[in-house]
Amino acid sequence: MAVAAENSQLQRAVALLLCCLVVLSGDQSFSQALPPAKSELVGKVTATHSVTSRNGKVIIVNDVLYADDTLRTDASGRMSFELQDGSILNMGSDTELSIVTHDANTGETLVNLNSGKLRTRVNKLQNSGKFAIRTPHGTVHAWGTDFFLDVSDNSTELIVYSGVVVVSSANGSSGLGSKLLLDVNARQDVLLDDSGVSYLRLTPESVEQQTIAETIAPQTVPQAIVERQPITKSSHMLRNAAIGGLAAGAALGAVFGLRGSKSQSTSSSTPPTIPAH
Repeated sequence: MAVAAENSQLQRAVALLLCCLVVLSGDQSFSQALPPAKSELVGKVTATHSVTSRNGKVIIVNDVLYADDTLRTDASGRMSFELQDGSILNMGSDTELSIVTHDANTGETLVNLNSGKLRTRVNKLQNSGKFAIRTPHGTVHAWGTDFFLDVSDNSTELIVYSGVVVVSSANGSSGLGSKLLLDVNARQDVLLDDSGVSYLRLTPESVEQQTIAETIAPQTVPQAIVERQPITKSSHMLRNAAIGGLAAGAALGAVFGLRGSKSQSTSSSTPPTIPAH
């Protein structure tokens, strides 16, 4: 009897140990799926097209963004994302940028645009916040404005759609035909290169329309939908739950389909609009 009792206690101990190992293993896999705790949440992806990535991994709509993320699009890729203060950035093809910092309370933001095309619609800044985009050829400072940047190997082109943008040269010589600092108003554009900032030029409306089109993601999510989906760290879990619900709905639909029931659904999307000047 004593031997039987000891064996029973041993079996219970082994079972308890196995349960603990399973729980610990589940907690570890869950923690590995979460983003690094040190990262600061800065925004959310609202639209993608073709191949888009964050830190070398594929990124999709509703994925959240963190400080120091590096975003890329391929030769036909497009991506739109919204920062927590409401500012919207649209990436064109062959574009690479990194979000250095973003403060949702003040709008203080720094983005490094390494290459490619980017349209930026800056929300009205609070207090003393500064919104800056840095390129290899200079820095653009904006306050509640809408503008476009095209960064190539030799220069950066700036086109302002609305508001006023202050541009400064990275290492200009301020020689003939160039400046180190310049205010650029709506419907004006300038070129930044190693010699500094060019004189102001009037931007033809056709060029404005073309550059806006170059940064629109075909799958752009309507703004009304974006506003109903707050940026939270649990976005991935909510998305997974939604996917599970859709899968269950699809299974039920299949069962009813076998019984002769049919359903139809239609969807519509509002095409992105170009702001009036």
